[in-house]
Amino acid sequence: MPKLSDLVNVDINRDTIKIQGVPIPVIFTFRSFPYVEEAYGKSYEEFEKDMNDMLKDGRVTLGNNETKLMNALIYAMVKSGGTDCSPQEIESSIPVSDLGGVFQVALNIFNRQNFQISDMERIKSEKKSETY
Repeated sequence: MPKLSDLVNVDINRDTIKIQGVPIPVIFTFRSFPYVEEAYGKSYEEFEKDMNDMLKDGRVTLGNNETKLMNALIYAMVKSGGTDCSPQEIESSIPVSDLGGVFQVALNIFNRQNFQISDMERIKSEKKSETY
């Protein structure tokens, strides 16, 4: 039986960001949502609304809320990518001078995803009818 990795690119949603020059694997999937909520302290819906508000002008002024949004997204992606860390470790490991560049890579990955709130809600509410 062939391996899936022999047939298709299983890392199509994977990427890396560099923290202190070290490549860290990242991914953003539905499994990332709870990590966003953990780091941001609000629901994913509120995070997404605040993120859209922050980006609506195409320019980001770096303040406390913007930094929190950036770090929440980066944390969720790092954690989903398989690196154990805390939101505080992410915040303290990325120098402010590097935050914009790291965030831009994370934002590009985030924007490639086509999640809608309705998708997340539908997945949460689907009942498992199959048993194994």
